[in-house]
Amino acid sequence: MAEFDLADKGQTSRQVPSIRPMAWSDMPDLVKEFDRTWRVEEDRDGKVSQLSAEHFILAYLTQTTRARIACMGGRFMGVTLLRECQGPLSFPQAQACLEAVDDTLNSTPLGRKTLASARHWQATEVRLEEETGLTTPPQAELKLFLVSDKARGHGIGRMLWRDTLSHLDRQGVADFYLHTDSSCDVGYYDHQGMTCLAELGGKDYAAFSQRPQADSQVDSLGVDPTFFEGIDDIFIYGGRVREQLERCGRS
Repeated sequence: MAEFDLADKGQTSRQVPSIRPMAWSDMPDLVKEFDRTWRVEEDRDGKVSQLSAEHFILAYLTQTTRARIACMGGRFMGVTLLRECQGPLSFPQAQACLEAVDDTLNSTPLGRKTLASARHWQATEVRLEEETGLTTPPQAELKLFLVSDKARGHGIGRMLWRDTLSHLDRQGVADFYLHTDSSCDVGYYDHQGMTCLAELGGKDYAAFSQRPQADSQVDSLGVDPTFFEGIDDIFIYGGRVREQLERCGRS
């Protein structure tokens, strides 16, 4: 999942942003920003919404091999979580934490509904990957690219983007991809010259999830039918690392 804004250009502050490896203690900042960006609107007190944010971040971290945090003045400004085809996991404890969060979500009706919807969404993304041929290495996936509202206008998104590309290039990775949806600035990836590898319109989501296929990871999962009402369009974008680096150099 990726969230970005084209307004993220230039540096308008004397504070200098920096990038460092993510620590487990950064989790509260990630959860807060993710919850702000993709809030569960039905949740009035915010508890389920925060747990939902934790679920998604922990699910990403169960596959993350490289995690970087952007900071400025000691404040969290953005994050990239990358899954490579080799290398140790950054946070092996994430799986146990994810199971605990999911157990808590399952303890309330709204939590169960939210968790079922999240799992359905995730399984659909996996199926799109399979149909697009992205399960064959040596692809790398940018699991999460999230920039705080407070970071807009300081060039932090561009810095995180270049940092990820430079790392992939050093590792000899030629191609990468990411998932995004219409709640984000999808146009950024078109602007970057990336290729839309797969697209699933919200109006087609229900039919796609019910289409028969062998070994499908998409099933009913107890999803409420209202889940399909007004759901975002989802996309997979792919790019060539060297080409993207060249574009960064020209911008």
